[in-house]
Amino acid sequence: MARFLQQIVTSKCIFFIIIIVASCSPPEDPIKCSTSTNRNCTITNSYGAFPDRSTCHAAQVTYPQSEKDLISIVAIATKAKRKMKVVTRYSHSIPKLVCPDGNNGLLISTQNLNHVIEINRSNMTITVESGVTLRQLIEEAAKGGLALPYTPYWWGLTIGGLLSTGAHGSTLWGKGSAIHDYLVQIRMVTPGQLEEGYAVVRTLDEGGPEMDAASVSLGVLGVISQVVYRIDDRVSTDVRGNGLLDHPGFRPQASPALLALRLSGKE
Repeated sequence: MARFLQQIVTSKCIFFIIIIVASCSPPEDPIKCSTSTNRNCTITNSYGAFPDRSTCHAAQVTYPQSEKDLISIVAIATKAKRKMKVVTRYSHSIPKLVCPDGNNGLLISTQNLNHVIEINRSNMTITVESGVTLRQLIEEAAKGGLALPYTPYWWGLTIGGLLSTGAHGSTLWGKGSAIHDYLVQIRMVTPGQLEEGYAVVRTLDEGGPEMDAASVSLGVLGVISQVVYRIDDRVSTDVRGNGLLDHPGFRPQASPALLALRLSGKE
């Protein structure tokens, strides 16, 4: 009997250990700086390495709290003829789009540009800052009785990042599967001339050629500060369908195939 009870206790302990190990957490901050003033920094992506396995260096990272802060940062860097790159909360993109190309480069993080500006139920639109995550957007939209017609699969993406990189999902209706297809307006801070104070806030509306360029700009035209996004009504819970997650990246793969792929350096 004593041995039987010991086995039960051991089983419970193993069970609790499994629960703890299985818990998940978001990726680490992709930016690491050696000083408290956010200087002498390195950046990678949420996967922990860029495809070439190298680490990108930057002289400094800034964290604007508002569009006003963003304008000031862009103006100062433009006046100093300093290279700038925008980095999102987890720097999820696999390509090295965030690397400022040199140890004197400046990173502008949208991590703190994470506020919801307005939810317009009658127009079915939501206005947010570019650092708002997809999860936050979905939750805030739900409070207004609205929902996105489709989304990418990971909630940690930021709105500015997924727009700039042409992120897409799947949908039952609407214009298409690209997120920027439902974009109504963008506010973007770009470098300016001396007479413009070295920074310009541009408001771009849907239907214009500038909007088409800015909505998938890869961050090279300026820093997106705010976006107005169209959101549609929720699908009723009694709607029937036969949805299937059939993306090749999410299918089971044979272990030898995964091993060969990793040894080749392509994963």
